[in-house]
Amino acid sequence: MRRLIAVALALLLVFAGTPRTSAAAQSTGSITGAAKTTAGQPLGGHVVRVRSVRTGEVVATATTSATGSFLVPDLDPGSYVVEITDAAGRVVGTSAIATVVAGRSASLTVTAASTQLVGGASAVLITLLVAAGAAATAGVVVATTGDEASPSD
Repeated sequence: MRRLIAVALALLLVFAGTPRTSAAAQSTGSITGAAKTTAGQPLGGHVVRVRSVRTGEVVATATTSATGSFLVPDLDPGSYVVEITDAAGRVVGTSAIATVVAGRSASLTVTAASTQLVGGASAVLITLLVAAGAAATAGVVVATTGDEASPSD
């Protein structure tokens, strides 16, 4: 009987010194925010992508409400960037780096780069991209069709 009591007391002392964790303790955090245009109008119905700064991978998605607000729960602690995309999947806005801490919520606002880009690409942007591509192509053609003769010939 004494041995049983000694074992019970020993177990009690061991478990008394062990930190207790409750089911309510959280090991994840969240990001809340709002998506808006440069004019301050809400971007409702847009996809929110959360991208890990460490890996570059999209780790979670959500959708903005009609008021442009969003909540992305259950994120592991770390650094993230939030991207807002339109219906075609084009990124129209990107946040600064948000740091998620366990049991806390990081809050941010994502503003679309241009109101012209929301729902479609700007004609000026498309023109610039086409011109840059044409200039790069012309440079490659000139470099590869130059005189192949050696200076010693």
